Formats: sequence, structure tokens, C-alpha cells
Amino acid sequence: MNMLRHKIIIILAAAAMMFTGSACSTDPEEIRFGTDQCSLCRMNISEHRFGAEIVTKKGKIFKYDAAECMFNALSLGNISYDDAAGFYVVDASNPKQLIDGINASYLISEKVPSPMGANLSCYSKKTDAEAIQKLNGGELKTWEELLTKFKVK
Repeated sequence: MNMLRHKIIIILAAAAMMFTGSACSTDPEEIRFGTDQCSLCRMNISEHRFGAEIVTKKGKIFKYDAAECMFNALSLGNISYDDAAGFYVVDASNPKQLIDGINASYLISEKVPSPMGANLSCYSKKTDAEAIQKLNGGELKTWEELLTKFKVK
């Protein structure tokens, strides 16, 4: 009986450690397109070339249907910029793939409309953003420029 109790305690302790370790992960979570809802506007996230996430230092994940919703949530104070562990955006050149938002390249172009009307698309490679800009016009932006544009900082 003591051996059984000992095994149960070990199993419960291991399960508790696994649970607490995964609950505090600051890794992004895959967006389930057509199922997940935007944390700001509550629209379904459906366009595979757009989407964004903020992961807090405590591991809470906020998903957005477009990068502009993420920036607007930060601007409104829904999430404190300093509470975030990571900012992620969908790479428009590689749909469904989340990339580091701080290091992404951004394009604002009326010919590349985004779900919420800011015409903001995100790219992991600056050369991809430049190629789309060459075809469609628009302005290239950095993370810092967008923080200013959306009045986050």
C-alpha cells in the first residue's frame, strides 16, 4: 500500500509540474482560422494572410484578426505594452505562419486590404514587403513607426 501511495504522489507531482510549466509558456499559439475570435473586435479570425497575437509574461494569449487590432488594443490600454512577452503577426507571404512582430516588415497599401481597413500587411522578410510595395504601392513601416502611428508609445 505504501508503494502504491508513493507512486501516486510521484505521478501527481509530475503532472502538477507539467501543468504549471505549460500554463506559463510565452510561446505563440497557432491561430485556428475560422474558429478563434479577435480579442478586440470579436470578429472570427478567418483570413489566413492576416492575424496577430500578444502573449503576456504570464502566458495569457490575445489573438487578433489583423495587426491593426493588436496595435489598437495596445493603444486603448487593453493590454499594457510592458506586460507583453511577445508580439506576433501572420506573415502575408507565408499564410498562417506567425512571426516576431517587432522584427517584421510592414506595408500599408490600399491595394492590399486588411480585415479592419488599415491596409496593413506584415512580412518576415523586408524583400517580400518591398516586392509587394513595388507591385501595389504604399508605404513601408517598421514596428516603431507603427507604435507611433497607432499612438501606443
